[in-house]
Amino acid sequence: MIDTIARVEENELTESASRRRYGRLRLRIKVPIAVQPGQFAMIRPHAGEEPLLRRAMAFHRADRQGDHLLAEFIYQIVGRGTEALARLRINDEVDLLGPLGNTFDLGETAGTEALLVAGGAGSPALHMLAGQLNARAIPTRFFIGGASSGDLCALADFIELLGAERVTTATIDGSRGVTGFVTAPLEAAIARLERPAVIYACGPDPMLHRVARIAAESNLPAQLSLEAPMACGFGICVGCAVPVRHDCPEGFIYQKVCTDGPVFRSETLAW
Repeated sequence: MIDTIARVEENELTESASRRRYGRLRLRIKVPIAVQPGQFAMIRPHAGEEPLLRRAMAFHRADRQGDHLLAEFIYQIVGRGTEALARLRINDEVDLLGPLGNTFDLGETAGTEALLVAGGAGSPALHMLAGQLNARAIPTRFFIGGASSGDLCALADFIELLGAERVTTATIDGSRGVTGFVTAPLEAAIARLERPAVIYACGPDPMLHRVARIAAESNLPAQLSLEAPMACGFGICVGCAVPVRHDCPEGFIYQKVCTDGPVFRSETLAW
């Protein structure tokens, strides 16, 4: 983990038919830090006093270029912090703390198929994972859902990486792919499985709850990357605590998404 200043290379803004706005932020980091799939960074504009707190964002890409790292993040613009990031221009600077958190476990993937499930802006947490799985020749399918086609964040990147035949889309308004929630085509794919599978997912809590239930009913292991409000990113503020099953009178204890996660095995979460 380092605390450094990064420079903006690009900050592309888009808006979907559902009126949701997104940013694609590319940063040049002056040191070549090692980033693992699923890890995140805490980011805020360097200039000015507002916002005081940084915002947590999963690494979408992290490519070493000489003695620098070119990192990419995709974020939904939902409040003061992300509005401030949306105003960044090329050559502006940001305060960056990272990489933070744990990573996905690929130890169960031998002889299996990997099923990656994303909801909207949850997809960046899975892109580097998809790249690692692809490099290991592990059959990988990607399922992404959103309110409209414009909410399927980084869809083109996954199609380029995995091929269109390995990517399934779902939209609430029917503008692309299956009409409805992404968990419907996931269930259909699981019903047709011809080999063991492992599920990896990131997205809003309702989607992750459903994915966890599908995994339990199908007797498949699942690893979920949780999204949670954070103030620090390294375990001090305890604002991101989630209940995890434990052999104690209460039946659960609290763990921090920032340091114990963001990746948790689905069966350990006390939902």
